[in-house]
Amino acid sequence: MKKGQPVEAIELEVQNIKEKISAMSVTAANMYLDALRSLSTHDVPLALEVIDRDKEVDRLELIIDEMCLTFLARYAPKAGELRFVVAILRLIIELERIGDHSKVMARQVVKFHLAPTLNALPEWQEISILPYQMLNEAVDTFLETNVTKYAAIIKTDETVGRLQKSLNESLVSLIRRDTTHTWPAVSLINIIRRLERIADHAKNIAELVPYCATGEVIRHRVI
Repeated sequence: MKKGQPVEAIELEVQNIKEKISAMSVTAANMYLDALRSLSTHDVPLALEVIDRDKEVDRLELIIDEMCLTFLARYAPKAGELRFVVAILRLIIELERIGDHSKVMARQVVKFHLAPTLNALPEWQEISILPYQMLNEAVDTFLETNVTKYAAIIKTDETVGRLQKSLNESLVSLIRRDTTHTWPAVSLINIIRRLERIADHAKNIAELVPYCATGEVIRHRVI
């Protein structure tokens, strides 16, 4: 912190950044939910809205990036504040990629009518809601710097991986039984991969919590 800078000003800047993070995460999470909704109902206009909404995620990423750089230049932050800014710069990359994955999922709706094949997958409901829950919990945990919650979020990623494997096996079996499902099934394998990646991004956000709180880096470490 530069000499003479009031603590209240720094706290206000931090709060402003957190509010923008919250807005970006809500936008990305809603993109994901609407991509799923368009997928299950074959709502092409909604899918096109999701694709267009990615611009807002990109816009917020640039705004937050600039806010962080201004914060660094203005306040010369101490260790804890510096870790916060570094973590934010990582977090917005994760959110931007979640928006990208949701956009790609929506594009598949425009290309294919996937709802009939989707209805043949009993585990779809479970795997589709988990990344959304992980994302919301990870962002909330980060903004609260709650070091008691992040480990559970990371563990949930293992469940997503297990469900991905099971669903891929089901889709391959479906193709073998009925080749008319080939292109929808291949598209859904790609979409399920996107779900797994979104869960990974949420896990990465959760892993920023102990770093922000104490400087501990846990990425690639088994909890």
